[in-house]
Parts: sequence; structure tokens; C-alpha cells
Amino acid sequence: MESFLRFVDKLSEYCGKACAWLIVLLTFALFYESIARYLFNAPTIWAYDLSYMLYAVIFLMGAGYVLSEDRHVKVDVLSYYFSPRMKAIIYIFLYLLLFFPAIGILFVKGIQNAAFSWAMREVSATGLWRPPLYPLKTVLPVAMGILFLQGVAQFIRSIYIAMGKGGNKWSLK
Repeated sequence: MESFLRFVDKLSEYCGKACAWLIVLLTFALFYESIARYLFNAPTIWAYDLSYMLYAVIFLMGAGYVLSEDRHVKVDVLSYYFSPRMKAIIYIFLYLLLFFPAIGILFVKGIQNAAFSWAMREVSATGLWRPPLYPLKTVLPVAMGILFLQGVAQFIRSIYIAMGKGGNKWSLK
């Protein structure tokens, strides 16, 4: 079990940190577009499409890492006062009620959407560049798969904590 948790944590960390480097590329592309547009009156045909594609990859592929680090936005006004065991019980309930069904739906629909996009060789219709969209649409099911695995790891940790077996190696970060 510990090896599974370590593997999932490392996978999420690798994906999150690797995709974080795309922020540098996104920043450069937007900087280049701003200079080209406002100083030389020569906007690019690719900056808009590239910016939303890079942002989507950064956002989606970083979700598992953010979950592994327990950094998602949450309202913890009440849970701040709960014991770790009570928090774990609430997390178990919420994973079963909300997280797994929502991520499962996004995963299945993402696969369907990506398969359709690959079959049609879908391209962007927003600009002159017309880049292919099917690689981007493949990111959603891949990212949801990684997020689902990280959710399973966090769910297992919550079970161990709720059972009173949660030491440091099982703690939710």
C-alpha cells in the first residue's frame, strides 16, 4: 500500500512540477505578443491559441499535485476545530459523494470528447493559425486519471486516519 501511495505522489509531483515549467513558456509567449502588438503593430496569429492551450495544460496537469499537497481552495472555518480523525471521516464521505463521481464523469466524457476530436482531426476555429485541438483535448482524461489516482491515495490515507492508524506516513499533508 505504501508503495502505491509513494508512486501516486511521485507521479502527481512529477506532472505538476514538469507542467509548471510551461508557465515560463506562457509568460514568454504573452510577452512576445505584447511587444509585437503594441510596439511594432504586428500581432501574432498564434499567441491567443497558444496561451489558452498552455494554461489548460498547466491547470489540468497540476491538479493532482495540488491535491497531493492539500493546497486546493477550501473553506475550513469549521473543520479547523475538528480532530484529524473527524476531518478524515468527512473527507471519506466527500470523496465518495462528490470527488469520485465528478472526476469519473470528467474522465469518461473527456475520453469521448478526445476520441471524437482525434477522429475529426479538430482544429481551432478562433484564429488564422488553426492549431490542432485533439492533443489538447487528450489532456483532460489524462489529467483526470492522475487526479483520480491521487484522490484514491488521499482517500486511503483518510481511511487509515479515521481508523486511528494514521501516523506521519499516512497523514494528509
